[in-house]
Amino acid sequence: MDIRISHVSGIHSLPVELLADIAKFTESPALCAFRLTCRAMYQSSLYHFAQTFVHTLKTDLSPKSLSRVKEAANDEIFRPCVRKLEIVRNSKGCLGPLSPDITLKGTYIQAWRHVMKRLVNCQSFELRNSTYTTPKTGGDGITLDEATGLILEAMATEHIPMESFSINITKYRSRAHQDNLTQFGITTFGIPAFSHLKELSLVIPDAESGTIDWMAKTIQCAKSLKKLTILFSYKCESTSLLSQLSSVGCLPELEELTFSRMSLESSAALAIFLYSIQNSLRRVTFSFLQLEFGGWRSILRELGGGVYQLDSVNLHSVLEVDKPLSFRRIPEYHLAKASLDKRLYRPFQLCFIDQEDLDFSYSGPALQQVLQKVAIFAELA
Repeated sequence: MDIRISHVSGIHSLPVELLADIAKFTESPALCAFRLTCRAMYQSSLYHFAQTFVHTLKTDLSPKSLSRVKEAANDEIFRPCVRKLEIVRNSKGCLGPLSPDITLKGTYIQAWRHVMKRLVNCQSFELRNSTYTTPKTGGDGITLDEATGLILEAMATEHIPMESFSINITKYRSRAHQDNLTQFGITTFGIPAFSHLKELSLVIPDAESGTIDWMAKTIQCAKSLKKLTILFSYKCESTSLLSQLSSVGCLPELEELTFSRMSLESSAALAIFLYSIQNSLRRVTFSFLQLEFGGWRSILRELGGGVYQLDSVNLHSVLEVDKPLSFRRIPEYHLAKASLDKRLYRPFQLCFIDQEDLDFSYSGPALQQVLQKVAIFAELA
């Protein structure tokens, strides 16, 4: 008798709405355990589970992966929860094990377009480890593998409203060993697809003129961009890129900027670009960026001159004429990694200098005064 009463009055007998509310207040491991207890709890917590865990779908472009993503795209509960699609290449850097019947290829591509369009709330896309080849003789820009081209073309064709886009092109495939991959010229990708972007990350292997022009047009089109990250493979000459981005009003809302592995003929190009975004810029990070002799100290004086309203500055292995800038002589808070803003009762990083004296970062009060001192005491290693 007691057993029967306990069974009837168990937690699973509570109204479905109450079980759903209980699920909202459980941590991730407890939520998973909660859902395994019985069918009623599994069903009642499904919506909260989807909101908690189905934020990002990570996939390659094989038919098997297409089926898995299609299931999420067709599910009424899971579909609106998907906010980000993270796409990685398979081991061959191509579309995957397609049917040898070439007539099925168009159907397959259209299936991916349909899936991406069905994910109505997915506005963030990340393409990782795409392969590329050097351009043909007389050509400009990067030529990507077909897998990456498929996704880019789908975004442009279906007019997907992206808010965040990241492409990481790191794997090199020589033109002599292409394995008969169909290629996709990145400079042919439609620029209007980026018009609603708020975050853009470009990890690009070269600075061919066609690639630079495409990058500039892409960034110029993103008028609502708040965060921009550009990383090249190694010290790519980027003066022409900054020149195209330095027009007033080009990036009116940009707040966070990261440049890495660039080389500029003159610090004036960087100074002009930074001045063009001075009203909105709050956080800057520069790493392995080479200027002329005295160029970085000039930039630091500019940033600390009172025009900018920066919250933080991070420098990592920046160079002047192939020699890294050293911060060993800076007296402010040497090796103090963190402190506490007693007015706001929140931690912030003051001045941090690594053991090799090549990294400098500062966030907090009196940033302009600190940058002026850094400009004075910084020296070539």
